[in-house]
Amino acid sequence: MLLEQITSAGIVGCGGAGFPTAAKLRAEAEYFIINAAECEPLLKTDHYVMNHFAKECVQAIAEVGKLLKAQHIVIATKVHYTKEIRALETAIDELQVPVSIFKMENYYPAGDEQAMVFEVTGRTVPPSGIPIEVGCVVSNISTMLNVYHAKQDKPFTHKLLTITGAVNNPKILQVPIGTSFADCLEMAGGATLEEFMFINGGPMMGRVGTKEEFFQQVVTKTTSGIILTEKRDFLYELFEKDMQQVINKARSSCIQCRLCTELCPRYQIGHPIHPHRIMRHLAITEVPEDISDDPIWQEALLCCSCGICEVIACPMGLMPRQVNNYVKARLAEKGIRYPKSEQPLIPSLMRDYQKVPPKNILLKDGLQEYAELKVEELVAFKPDTVTIPLKMHIGVPAQPVVGVGDTVQVGALIGKTPEKALGADIHASIDGTITAVTPEKITIEGRAI
Repeated sequence: MLLEQITSAGIVGCGGAGFPTAAKLRAEAEYFIINAAECEPLLKTDHYVMNHFAKECVQAIAEVGKLLKAQHIVIATKVHYTKEIRALETAIDELQVPVSIFKMENYYPAGDEQAMVFEVTGRTVPPSGIPIEVGCVVSNISTMLNVYHAKQDKPFTHKLLTITGAVNNPKILQVPIGTSFADCLEMAGGATLEEFMFINGGPMMGRVGTKEEFFQQVVTKTTSGIILTEKRDFLYELFEKDMQQVINKARSSCIQCRLCTELCPRYQIGHPIHPHRIMRHLAITEVPEDISDDPIWQEALLCCSCGICEVIACPMGLMPRQVNNYVKARLAEKGIRYPKSEQPLIPSLMRDYQKVPPKNILLKDGLQEYAELKVEELVAFKPDTVTIPLKMHIGVPAQPVVGVGDTVQVGALIGKTPEKALGADIHASIDGTITAVTPEKITIEGRAI
């Protein structure tokens, strides 16, 4: 019953790429681990969820743990989140459920699911593998709030997100999916800068865009935050630099210091990934022609794109993450995957001494001025119009099941996942009339029904 409710609600993971939650929960696991680490600096959404919806989350966590037949149900969060931990502990005591709290150090990326599995269990997920291979399922705390709503027969139609940075009133917003970023900015009192850039997501793994691009964006099921800041060349380079420039600079400037490897969180848990070797490989190959079934190129497939190699590690200002992403794309074009191996996985002995504090990331990104902003107030907002993408998740897009002129109410099914395909259903997020339908998106204008 619970799995069907989660499927019908169209729930996808709120903490990452949007993997359909029901597909992840069709398993049995020894450990059910909840990611409550709020890994990216400046984002405060999961903080709000833990502080204000702890009981709802814990109830959902316990029931999903039972569904998975998990022997251990663990909420992993950072040790200095004292207020949030108290709220969770109170909820656990009131509900009398077999849920424990694992307190992590404050480092980035504590929320990487494979790093979290290692922290909680001491097990290393196999290279290119997933947590269930070592008996674990990992899900985000905000995803569990949506599971709670699904049990009340409420589909995933609204999103909690942080809007912060160069705005007059940083806030937690609760908005219908499909709300424009422009409406979100208005709810935050507007920008403090005439010219700005934005990050859709967190400073390390979000997507950077221009002011012009900002006004084309809408909130999706995976939108975790919106950060406005002044134009910074460093941030643009991290995400948008011309690839040929990245390659040329890597060929000419890499000093093979190994710092990108030593600080790589996947290398630290024992994965055979060595970004410095990949950078060196650029100097002796023709790109992209020679990117093929080569053991060193294949190491790029293990990169989690956390960005530590670029933001923190490299003293030469090179872009190992972008190189890895480029190599991954070329290998994918040729259908090349990382080969499974039985080689032993040996974690780095220096791991505990090489964890990166989030404050170092903000200093390097030039975002430290926003570190102390209070983001605690929740504002709920209902726009006049929403534009809802039909693909907000890993898998295939949902297919429209409504037409122009149809009237819908909040929660009505408007996009259906094809049978036996990986995906998530899409629901109307406001009451209104369908005014546009394409294979990519559906527009609803709010009107009396």
